[in-house]
Parts: sequence; C-alpha cells; structure tokens
Amino acid sequence: MTAAELSEALPGRTPKAIRRVRERYGRWRTEGVVPLCQRCGEHPVHVSDPQARRWGLCRECAQAEKDWRDRNSERLERENAARRQRRHKRKGGS
Repeated sequence: MTAAELSEALPGRTPKAIRRVRERYGRWRTEGVVPLCQRCGEHPVHVSDPQARRWGLCRECAQAEKDWRDRNSERLERENAARRQRRHKRKGGS
C-alpha cells in the first residue's frame, strides 16, 4: 500500500508520518527477521560473517565482493591516494 492509502486506513496518521516511519524502520523489515541480500535479493544475509552482514550480502555475493576487492585493491588504493592528493593540493593552494 502507498503512504496515502495507509493514511486513509489508519485514522490520525498522515502520509508524511507514514513515509517517515518507513524511512526510519524500512518498509517490510520486522525485528528478528533476517533480510534478503542487497545484490541478488534471493538469499538471506550471511549474518555470521561481519563483513557480509555490514554489506547486507548473502554468502555467495559476499564472496564475490571479497574476490573483486582482492583483485582491484591496488587500483582502488592508487585512485584513493590520487584523490586525497588532489584534495590536499586544492586546500593548500587556496
């Protein structure tokens, strides 16, 4: 249901209040329920792995993400260092 439809069904609730609650708590999430993977949307989040839980990924997608980061870590570090240097030069030159 949309926020407007819910506000009609629930007296005393405005559509804005319903949208705010959805932003704060999520649309369907309930306490104690393991959410689905952010990437594939099919498997539950791998809660025993701290990185996978933080990323919101299932075991398979988390492993793929870790592999990708391992393969691209040097390139990402170089780009991040270059970005920091550009930022520092702009700040120091002003």
